[in-house]
Amino acid sequence: MNITAKTDELWRELAELCENSVPADYISLLENYPAKLRHALRSGRENGDEGSVADVELLSSLPDVVEINREARLSGITDPDGNEFFWPEQLLVIGETGTGDYYCIDVSGDNEGVIQYLHQSIEFEVIADSLDEFVGMLLETFEADILEN
Repeated sequence: MNITAKTDELWRELAELCENSVPADYISLLENYPAKLRHALRSGRENGDEGSVADVELLSSLPDVVEINREARLSGITDPDGNEFFWPEQLLVIGETGTGDYYCIDVSGDNEGVIQYLHQSIEFEVIADSLDEFVGMLLETFEADILEN
């Protein structure tokens, strides 16, 4: 299977996992991933032992995005009230905090922007009004750790 066919297959799987098409602005972001974020380290250390922003907060690899979405939908979890919670199909996971919380977007269009899933309380909150704003927040947060090319 060639690279293009494999990529098409992964996009199809992602759409199936979300039971909706993947938004064009997210596809564009992944295909034109910001170089500064690709090289931004999560820690202040040059060895990158905590990985990069592209490995965690905003995944840059389509296979990684598919894998994290598979994991999110793998099984239910018990919420604080003892009820079983299953990942909402329309929420596409695009990254994580590194502490168990996910960043996601609503592919149905019901909720705008980037939403953070808080795993301890099983709650969702909008943290950015758009993908562009989220990218800006990440650039600002990790600006000191961005390696110059």
